[in-house]
Amino acid sequence: MVNVIYIEDEETEALLFQIGLAPRGINVLHIPDAQPESLIVLETPEYQRARVLFFDLWISGVSGIDLARSLRDQGDERPFFLVTAAENPNPALLRQLRLGFLQKPLDFAQVADLILSAA
Repeated sequence: MVNVIYIEDEETEALLFQIGLAPRGINVLHIPDAQPESLIVLETPEYQRARVLFFDLWISGVSGIDLARSLRDQGDERPFFLVTAAENPNPALLRQLRLGFLQKPLDFAQVADLILSAA
């Protein structure tokens, strides 16, 4: 199993992500918000071993882009992907942050291929 992290405030969306990727050998570690007390889990060994991070565009009022920027500033070099139903918010900024873009609805076979090729 390959572990990935999904930071998403909508429980249903996180569950769909988990269900869609589990048959493809991918375990989704869900973080339900972007508050510091929730993100402390990123420092644990299990979350440190996760190979890819996925962010919702908005996580309980916190920008997924700002969260990605903060993690990059802290030295996290793993592949990041922004997941949203909205249009690509700022392609130049996404390139700068090395933040991939995935638009909902997701094709889980394609997402699994991205994870396995990035991992």
